[in-house]
Amino acid sequence: MSIPNSKPSGELEFKILVVGEDSVGKTSLIIRFIGNRFDDITTPKTLEGESITTKLDLFSVPVKLQVQDILQEIWENVVSYYVSDNDGILLVLDITSKAKMKSYLDYWLRTIREVKTEIPVIVLGNKSDLQPKVNIDKTSQYCAKLGSFFIKTSAKTGENVSYAFKLLTSEIVKKKAAAKKQAEAKRTDGLDNVFTKYDL
Repeated sequence: MSIPNSKPSGELEFKILVVGEDSVGKTSLIIRFIGNRFDDITTPKTLEGESITTKLDLFSVPVKLQVQDILQEIWENVVSYYVSDNDGILLVLDITSKAKMKSYLDYWLRTIREVKTEIPVIVLGNKSDLQPKVNIDKTSQYCAKLGSFFIKTSAKTGENVSYAFKLLTSEIVKKKAAAKKQAEAKRTDGLDNVFTKYDL
């Protein structure tokens, strides 16, 4: 993928990977983002392993997103390929889980960073509509220490779901804009109205 990947019309196109343990709400978050709905009876699994394309608007520029949810059980076998093939990652954790968040974050972020050090990763503390069983402040601080934003989300209510995808897209653009600026003195891709938002 070129840096940044853009079509002649000025449309940006990026790939986003959604990862995390089973039952944290990965697929529900994707369905909420793309279809603005939530299945309160069963956890949808129809998207696992599949890729869905959608669009969002970033500073009046259309952005095409290819979003994919990966099955946890195949993660270690495919991590190198999928991380290399994507532009940004949403790492989902369940804030109602009693699991140790430090160990959880260390595992997922370590495997990601070993493949692609600079890839933007945003951590989503999902199920914010329920009572948390983790220390939100400490989790957020630890994510920051690891170089990632932490956002509380709820696939059920929609809280911060669109914001999370838009923030990750913004971080991807910043990374690619900085790389492009470093590679050439002057941009000729017509995307200055996006890049100048980041003073690049």
